[in-house]
Parts: sequence; structure tokens; C-alpha cells
Amino acid sequence: MRGPAAAGRLFRRRSAGSHRSCGADALRIALDTSTAIERAARALAALGLCGLAACGAGEAPARPVSALLITLDTTRADALSCYGGREGVTPNLDALAREGVLYERARTVAPITLPAHASMLTGLTPVRSSVRDNSLNPLPASAVTLAERAREGGLATAAVVSAAVLDKAFGLDQGFQVYMDPVRDFRTGIHTTYFETTAEETAERVIGLLKRRKDPAQRFFIWMHLFSPHVPYEPPERFRHLGQPYLGEVAYADEAVGRVLDELRAQGLYDTTAILVVGDHGEGLGEHGEETHATYCYDSTIRVPMIVRHPDGRRAGERSSETVSVVDVFPTLLSAMGLGDPGAVDGVDLWSGRAPADREAFFESYYGFLHYGWSPLCGAADGEAKYIHGDPPELFLRADAAELQEASGAHPQLVQRYRAALGRLDALPALAADAEVDQQLMGALQSLGYATASAGGGELPGLLEETDLPSPREGYDEYVQIERARQYSQIGKLDEAVAVLREVVAARPGNTEAVSGLAGYLIASGHCDEAEGILQGLIAAGTQRAEIFLNLGYCLQLSGRNEEAVAVFQRVLELDPGSSTAIYNLSVVLRRLGRDAEAQAYEQRLQKEMRR
Repeated sequence: MRGPAAAGRLFRRRSAGSHRSCGADALRIALDTSTAIERAARALAALGLCGLAACGAGEAPARPVSALLITLDTTRADALSCYGGREGVTPNLDALAREGVLYERARTVAPITLPAHASMLTGLTPVRSSVRDNSLNPLPASAVTLAERAREGGLATAAVVSAAVLDKAFGLDQGFQVYMDPVRDFRTGIHTTYFETTAEETAERVIGLLKRRKDPAQRFFIWMHLFSPHVPYEPPERFRHLGQPYLGEVAYADEAVGRVLDELRAQGLYDTTAILVVGDHGEGLGEHGEETHATYCYDSTIRVPMIVRHPDGRRAGERSSETVSVVDVFPTLLSAMGLGDPGAVDGVDLWSGRAPADREAFFESYYGFLHYGWSPLCGAADGEAKYIHGDPPELFLRADAAELQEASGAHPQLVQRYRAALGRLDALPALAADAEVDQQLMGALQSLGYATASAGGGELPGLLEETDLPSPREGYDEYVQIERARQYSQIGKLDEAVAVLREVVAARPGNTEAVSGLAGYLIASGHCDEAEGILQGLIAAGTQRAEIFLNLGYCLQLSGRNEEAVAVFQRVLELDPGSSTAIYNLSVVLRRLGRDAEAQAYEQRLQKEMRR
């Protein structure tokens, strides 16, 4: 059963244009406070009523407050000093942990940025939110997000995100009056880079929003996303003394957090704001053979930091061993803001209660399935053990924190228990993507850097569904080669990157990750003729990704085939209407062809896109 329609619904269609306002002035709009909703929430709490799976262990909710959600991309829990990491790396987060609750056993729902954030903002696991990867589809328009609930409750809402993987096209801007994301850089010809905002710039934007608040009495919900410490690790000089670039970027992110918290203090808002800091996923750093993240589901990438600070000092300094998840962000901050029943979500309200002792945290990764043609991974963890469902399955007992002793054979009853839990999760109702939104946004999703999955649509296999695909462990050597090629490209050794991917493609021609990467590296190293053949082959095989057409158009442009390039760049804009790179290149080739009026129209369109 769903929760009450007024307070806890999961499905809703947005009215056209209801969530796309992006100017900073929108935050100044003074909305009516939702005192009736707050009174109703307090009445429900007094009666002991709450949403399914959202009740904790009976702590009286405090007065509704504003909320600041800070998400740390690619941040391992043990990178923070307060989690046992190197001393002095995260002084601001350490101080926050002393004032709040530090959750020692927090996990993400997927070691992938978009699914993790979709779960934070909706309270739904990926199998229910339908956001399974960074390239399949945006968050459905029918989802009800934390920002939408906050806005309905009379709070001002704003988000500042630092990476294009959270671009508006992904649908996470639902409910935000202000949504600041990085402008996609049109100056690079080929599609090889991520678009991001530095931690320092992100902090400045959040501080600016706080300073420009028109109504000091109006409560707010602000989401601040920091992309550091994502690869490539390039911390500012002042953090390089740490000796590890990854930790240098963690320290850089911590500094940005401290600046925003200082601004809250300066404005007298610190003691009326709930603060929740959480990682979206970790980073392998070589553990279990994984350098980065997304491919496997070990705790190096699944375990994340989570700190919740109550303004009234409740539970200050506590180190909790509760099993919690990023999916708890939605009900927790909903409770903090006094916005009523979360409905039938998968998360637990950690603000007014605690996670049940027998609670399970679910996670998955379909990255290998979509990008490499491997079988998918999923799993569950509780206070006793952690189970990874794959071929073969893996079970790690709680005492084995490093996950070195696989124990499924010795504990078949635990395996069956976790499998049953996964089956129950898979049977729950899920959000359905709106077809018309999918068609409009798919190209944009597939042009944002992460979109290197195979072209296939269709149903994804269920959590427990068997496949005849190789397991991610079987494909490890292939993964290592692709990562090696990426590392070569990052330091400018393009010939070496090309050589590595040639080997992979020769062995696995159906691996679109390797094929697409090979074409990009060939273009960057000046071998457009060969790259063009590869790209044409992908298109002939049915791949309809904006990234592929963008790189093909660039090849044609470099070879002087401007008429053909025009047609290809126009195809990019059919798939991704907001591609500033395609708009820019179209204006260039049209000028070369003497079609000045058309070129001028695209130049004006580019100026409009860059101002959005």
C-alpha cells in the first residue's frame, strides 16, 4: 500500500515547466510557510504514525528546521580523519562529527553517482527509482523528490552540483527553484572530458545563495554536491603536502564544506539548520583490483561516510553502529524539515528515530552488464554479514572488514536469507519512466561523459535473474586494460592508450566501452580516418548516442568535409538539443560554407545555452 496521497505519494506527474527555474533570483521568492503541514506532522508523530519502513525507535522530533545536504562524490569513509583516516585531512568534517551522529556502517545503493543521488532524493533504491546507471534514463518525472516536498512545504530550494553527470538532463532538478550545474564546455572538439566545477567555486555559489536570501525568516533546503575527489586527482598546491593526490582532493572538499558552514554561522543559521553529509560512493584505490569505482561492489566503493547534525545537540558525538544507507536521506531530512509522512519508501528516518536492528542495506551495480557485457551485481548487508549476489556469490562476515575471506559455502542459511530479501525488494513496485521524457532527454544523458554503455534498450535482468554472461571477476583483465588505457590518456600517452584498446577490441569487438574509447583516442592522436571507420561501424550496428555522432562530426570537420559534418552535427542536436559543442561546431562549418545567416542563428543559440 502507498502512503497517504497528500503526504506520502511516490508517483506524480509534474506540470510543464514546474521545476526548471534556474536563476538565482528564484531563491528570493518568499513562499508561505507550511504551518498546517507542520502541525499535522506533529500530530501524526504524537499518534505514533509514520511511513512504511520509516519509523525509528521513538525519539521525539524537534522543531522543523532548514536543511543542508552535502554530498561528497567518490569519498571513501576511511579517507576522513574521523573515520580513522589520516589525521588532519578533514578538520571541518571531524568537527561536524563531534557535534552530530557519525554512522560507522553507512553504505550507498550503487557505486555510481547518478543512481546514488537519485536514491538520496527519492528514498527509493535503484531498482525502484529506475535509475540504474549514469546513461540509461533520467529520474522519472513521476518521482516525488525531497526538493519537491520541501518546496510544497514553503521552503526555498536550491542545488549547486559540481559535475555534468548531475546535469539538469538527468531530472534531479525536480523541485529546485535554483539548480546550478556546470556549463558544458564547447571549446573541446572531441568528447573526452568531464565538465565540473571546483570545490572552491561550488562553495562560492552556495555562499552567494545564502547571502542573497530575500526573506531571512524563510526556511530553506539546499543541496551542495562536491565532485572532488574524482579522477583525475589534481588537488590545489596547498594540499599536495599530503603526498597522496586523492587525499589532497578530500582535504580540498573538506575546506569547501568548512567555508559553507562558516557562512551559516556568520548569518546565525547554523543552529536552525539540519546538516547531513554523505558520500555517494567510495573509490577502489587498488583494493580488490579496482582503481576507481562502479564495476564491483566491495566496501571500498560501497561503504560511505554519513554524518547527521541536529541543531539542538541531540546525539552529539555519537558513533552509531546502525545499518544505514544513502536511501535514508529522503525520510531523514523530510522529518527534520517537518514535512510529514515519507510514504512507502525504502529509507529509514534517522532524524526522529533509529534504524531497526534487523535492517538490511541494499546495493547493486549494473555497470559491468551495460558497459562490458558482464553479469550484473547486487547484494544486501546487515549487522551480521554482507552478501554480493553474482557468479560466484560472495559472503563476508562482519568481522572481515577487508572482505578477504569469502564465506558463502560455510553459511548457506545466510545466503538464502539475503537472496530472499533481494527477491522481496525486486517484487516491489517501481517508478516507470515517462516515454516522452525519455525520448527528449536520452541524447543529453548520452553526451555527458559517462554514457559509454551499449546502445541496447529493453528490460534489465532482475536482481536474482541468472544470465549466461561472464562474471565481473572473469572480465577483470579486460577491465584492467581499459583502465590502463584511460590512465595513459590522462597523462598524454595517446599512442599507448590506443595500443592497449586495440588488444581489447580484437578480443572483445562487442565491448562498446573499448570500441568507443579507441575511436576517441585515435581522434585525439590525429588518426581521424581510422576513427571515422570505427564510429561509422558503431552507428551501422545501431548505436545512436550523441557522443558517437559528435566525434564523427569532428572527424569530418577536420577532413574538410563540411557539408557532411553539418548533417552529423544536426543529428547530435536531435539527440541532445543542449550540446554546446555541436552548436559551436555547426556555426564554424556553416561559416566555412558561406552560410552566414544560419551560422549566426547557431551562434545566438550558443550564447543562450551558455547563459542558462
